[in-house]
Amino acid sequence: MYSRIHDVALAIQCGGESRRMQGDKALLPFLDVTLLEWVRDLVLPVFEHVFVVARDAETFGRFGLPVVTDALSSRGASVGVYTAITASPAERVLCLACDMPFVTPAVLRALAAGSRRHEVYVPKHGPYMQPLCAVYARSAGPAYRRFIDHGGFRVDEMYKSLDTGLLDMDDGRFGDPDDIFMNVNTPADLESARERALAELLLQPTGGPGAGVRPTAPRVVEFMERTPVPTVSFVGKKKSGKTTVLAGVIGELARRGRRIAVFKHDVHGFDVDIPGTDSYRLREAGAVVAGISSPQMYVLVHKPDAEPGLEELIARVGVPVDLVITEGFKREAAPKIEISRRERSATRICEEDELVGMATDQPFADLSVPQLALDDFAGLADLVEERIITAWPGAYPAEETL
Repeated sequence: MYSRIHDVALAIQCGGESRRMQGDKALLPFLDVTLLEWVRDLVLPVFEHVFVVARDAETFGRFGLPVVTDALSSRGASVGVYTAITASPAERVLCLACDMPFVTPAVLRALAAGSRRHEVYVPKHGPYMQPLCAVYARSAGPAYRRFIDHGGFRVDEMYKSLDTGLLDMDDGRFGDPDDIFMNVNTPADLESARERALAELLLQPTGGPGAGVRPTAPRVVEFMERTPVPTVSFVGKKKSGKTTVLAGVIGELARRGRRIAVFKHDVHGFDVDIPGTDSYRLREAGAVVAGISSPQMYVLVHKPDAEPGLEELIARVGVPVDLVITEGFKREAAPKIEISRRERSATRICEEDELVGMATDQPFADLSVPQLALDDFAGLADLVEERIITAWPGAYPAEETL
């Protein structure tokens, strides 16, 4: 279950025929769908308002999305952007070209989140910007209209005249920008993109754009197959900010309706009871299990002969939950999200084959798992839903047919 973005709309730009492709790129076959359908299925779980911008509404009416025809008779990418700005039901609109099949939900969410203070918010990697994967505010509309009326064509020529913010794509948080912003411009590009998409689908347990691969460490795979409840451990070095990140992610998942059980590991020991209270005195008198109950909550305190393992703790939850999250338990075999803060350490504690992702303020170029910002709680919640909850063995068994 996603929390879809409602204050930024998304416009899929279908600019028409391409001479090199000998036809409309949006309608080209891409695995078992068209390129437009692939991009549509990528963005619909992320945005509440999605529409198509094209010259011919009749051609695209069969794809289940509203279609807006170009607002001006001129041609060019700036006309498509201007049309999206004027047609958007929200104050801001993310314009995404239909020939970018590998833009990730994490990038789209980061663009939407960062756009609130700017008239334009665009990804930048090296000297390059991506004007057809960028957010435009309604206030930019009049400037683009004047620009087009005076013969302007290139979308990015207006950036210097507008309040333009840049999303840094070179810090490694989102992966390789060249992979993310791959354009399908030629038949060779199309074939390469099909091969890449097929290879990625074969690695995905649930299929479809944006789904993720599982950790491959044998002990993690065995843990996932053994444990009936989806489980993920947030780990990191001491004082890396684990609790802050975890509280933000739990809050986001709870707002999406997820029922969460959480365990924190403390190697130094702890006491949930207050010394001097009646319950404390009774437990200290020698009880192996002591409890205290109220209408709001209850607590059972055990004195075990040995510390229980994570699987044993999960078995004792006792109520239906969608997910178990732990803070710590780094030596257990549960799949992990590592939290890494530059001021704390420049090294990791986990092997890649046990990770589903990182929350970090420093890039790790040797990692292929997603790397998200420490405060990207929505993106981390997406990651947990995609790569833990829906990817868990047996999480969504096939429905029986009559």
